[in-house]
Amino acid sequence: MKTDLVNALKDGNTWALEALFEQYHVKVFNFCYTYLKSKEETEEVVQDVFVKVWTYRQQIKSELSLNGLIFKIAKNLTLNKIRDYKHKHEVPLDNVVSPTNCTEETIFYKELEQELLKAIETLPPKRKQVFTLSRFNGLSNKEISEEMQISVNTVEGQMRKAIKHLNEYLDYAVLLILLIL
Repeated sequence: MKTDLVNALKDGNTWALEALFEQYHVKVFNFCYTYLKSKEETEEVVQDVFVKVWTYRQQIKSELSLNGLIFKIAKNLTLNKIRDYKHKHEVPLDNVVSPTNCTEETIFYKELEQELLKAIETLPPKRKQVFTLSRFNGLSNKEISEEMQISVNTVEGQMRKAIKHLNEYLDYAVLLILLIL
């Protein structure tokens, strides 16, 4: 069934997306709402999750867990919302996200985080610094350029090389999430 659903999705059959939505939207909503505490923000993230699945449907590998992929996308889009809120309101991220239970989603998050951190450690020092400032500190290319005293073009080049390297190091699902960040 899962393979049929993935194949139908890859073939552009909207019924497959509708089936995924029916199967997962309540779970995804509950997971995201735990962190966002806003019905409107959560509904927006849920919609965005399935838009991402549809957008990247050709690249989904049938051997990957759809459940894991959907929740990884949901987690990252939720974290993006929180990061955006943090930037606008200057609130430390730790004060906004504090998972209190050991749910399946939290386990996915921890596994992804460990895999990502291992991959980042394999980057050359300067590239690692550029990537970290961009993805974890939320700095713009211009801000990174100023902080590191390098050109914006160098920052952009280092980010491209970092993502290419991570693509080679990580599996598809983790890379997809990195690109969403």
